[in-house]
Parts: sequence; structure tokens; C-alpha cells
Amino acid sequence: MMSPLFESLVDHSMFLLSFELDNENPLEGGEMENYSRAGNKAEPQFKLQLDDKDINMEELEDLMGYSRLKAVRELWLDRNDFGDKGVELLSGVEALNGLRVLSLAGNKLTDRAVGSLASSKTLVKLKRLFIHANSLGSEGVSDLAQSQSMTSLEFLYLKQNPLGSDGAKALAGSSAFQNIKELYLGRTQLGNDGLAALCDGKLWPNLTALSLAQNGLDDKSARLLADTRSFPKLVTLDLYGNRISDEAVDVIKSSPHLECLRVLQVD
Repeated sequence: MMSPLFESLVDHSMFLLSFELDNENPLEGGEMENYSRAGNKAEPQFKLQLDDKDINMEELEDLMGYSRLKAVRELWLDRNDFGDKGVELLSGVEALNGLRVLSLAGNKLTDRAVGSLASSKTLVKLKRLFIHANSLGSEGVSDLAQSQSMTSLEFLYLKQNPLGSDGAKALAGSSAFQNIKELYLGRTQLGNDGLAALCDGKLWPNLTALSLAQNGLDDKSARLLADTRSFPKLVTLDLYGNRISDEAVDVIKSSPHLECLRVLQVD
């Protein structure tokens, strides 16, 4: 059972979302009171923002029994203290089967946590997954990439995890990520070999934004990007913090396979 203090914290961390699921901006005003006064009849939907609250495993267990949890569509739990066991717990909670956005950044998570997400039977409607700044490796990414539960994902944030080239190979062979629109892989130790795997792998038919910042890439990677047919709808490409020359940048800009590219960040 929640302590009164923790329940008060959770109550004050609930923000009412506007109705349309694709519009994830919290409404301004007095939350539930304003919502009811307006005569809305549909069930309210909430963003639960609990970043940096030092939530431990016991408190997370209490949170999973919260009376309004079923109405939560966005759950933000960055930088807390529940670790892999906490992710294993929330991955099986039936009340979260309507969740669209889940953020678990900076929680010292390992491949075990990602395995729990990948095998979840309840988180099948997730559209955005923020799992950056953890300790995920190729094994966890492989589980995620082959997951039948993650096929609705449109935005995937994996930056600041030591994925390496093996992690890139796992992503490249994914059968689950056909709906991904934005993929963030900055500071994941891909290197040229990892990028080569992505460029030679399966088609990313809906990808419009790709971040490859600070991955030790060079002009060889630029040529790989210019020659690949894997990203036909790419609009934004982030190559910040790599070793790519001006000449190689021009090669990317002139690629006939990147006709949709409009934003290229290098410096």
C-alpha cells in the first residue's frame, strides 16, 4: 500500500493529456477539474512524470497498484533506483496495456531489463521508448529487435549505450522495427563496421530521422550512407562529433538514394 506521502507525490505528478493519441502535449490548467468542467465524456488520459524521484523497488511495486494507472498513457521514470527488477515488474502489469510512451533513461539497466520489455505481453501499444544512458549491449538490443511486442514502436532512443557493432547488426536484421520513424544511436560505439551493418541490413521504410552522433565514423561511413538504399525516406541525419570531411559531406548531400534528406548535422 502506498504511503500517504508517496501517493501525494504521484497524484501531483499526473498531467492530463489531450484526447488525440498522436497529440501528446499535456493540457494546461487545473487538470481533472478543468477537464470535467468542460463536459468531456471520454475517459481521461494522463502523463505520469516521475523522473529523479529516487523510486526504489518497494515504491515501484506500490505504484503498480495505483488506482489511476490504467489511465496513464505516458510513463516517465528516468533516473530512479529500481533497476532491472523494476523493469521486469512493470513489463507484466496489465494496467499498463494502454501505455504509448515509456521512458527509462539513466536507470543503470542492463540487457536483462530490455529482455523483459521485449517479451512483455502488455506493452504492445508502445510508440515511443526512451531507454538511453543505460548499460545495454548487443544481447538486449537483439531481443528488442526481434520482439513481437514492440512492432508498434515509432520512436526509439538508444543513445549512450555500449551497443557496439554487434548491436548494430542486431538492429539491421530486425523484423520488429518496420514502423520506426526516428532512431537515436548517438554514442553507442557503432564505428564504421556497425554503420556498414545498418546500411546493408533490412530496409527502414518509414525512418525519417537518424542520429549517429559521436560514433567514431569517418569518410568511409559517409560513402556507405550515400550508397545505401536502406533509408529511402530519411529527412534528418545527425553525424555530429564524427570525423567526416567536407568532401564526404558533399557526397552524402548529392546521393541519389537520399533524395528526401533536408537536414544534415555534422558540426
